[in-house]
Amino acid sequence: MEDAQALLTRFFDAYNRNDWVAFSTLVTADIDWPNQTGAGRVIGQDAMEAYWMETSRSIRVELAASAFAVQPDGRIAVDIHQTVHNASTGKLWSDTCVRHYYTFRDGLIARMDTEPLVRT
Repeated sequence: MEDAQALLTRFFDAYNRNDWVAFSTLVTADIDWPNQTGAGRVIGQDAMEAYWMETSRSIRVELAASAFAVQPDGRIAVDIHQTVHNASTGKLWSDTCVRHYYTFRDGLIARMDTEPLVRT
């Protein structure tokens, strides 16, 4: 898990800097990503880049990982503190915790799934 955690840490850093070039080196060409502002999934780096650019015009999402765990199916679960701000005004829209599940292939992120994080 150490390698996966290091890659995810670089991934979150690139994501928070809105650095598509760095981000794209950490994901597979056929990345499978949830469309969190619409419906369905975003498939492939070209679609992911278009989704990323479109989304970043209206919102600014920042991710802070707080815990990493290997799941029985091999995915890496990451508890995330996620803040969402209006890209134009900086106004806070959302401050929440979520859990991401990352699937890896050939040392890269191949898929991400997400769910609300329920703390007990």
